[in-house]
Amino acid sequence: MSFGEQLTKLRKRNNLTQIELADTVGVKQYVISAWENDRTEPNISQLSKLGDLFGVSIDYLIDKEVVIAMNEEQFIKTIENIDKDVNDEFIKTIHSLCDDLPDNKKEKMLNVIKASTELIK
Repeated sequence: MSFGEQLTKLRKRNNLTQIELADTVGVKQYVISAWENDRTEPNISQLSKLGDLFGVSIDYLIDKEVVIAMNEEQFIKTIENIDKDVNDEFIKTIHSLCDDLPDNKKEKMLNVIKASTELIK
């Protein structure tokens, strides 16, 4: 996943607009747009602000496969985000697999999966 995709996901997950994020980080909205579209990248200071804002490590922002947390709270937040990433990917995969099924079978399949995931919790 690219930095831009990761930033977009975290921004939306935290219910922030590009303008709100820009104000928090101290840049213009078009800079956030450029970051999210992988046209440019933030400097280390800006990455640090983003990490602090979202409660994740800088390495999570740039590569979610690597996790180095500075403290337990940051580690927990990073793991929560990774869990959400995995869940999002799982749901997208299931929906794409079910796209070719007739509506009645698709509904049954999604209900079985939903019930299975509830048992795991």
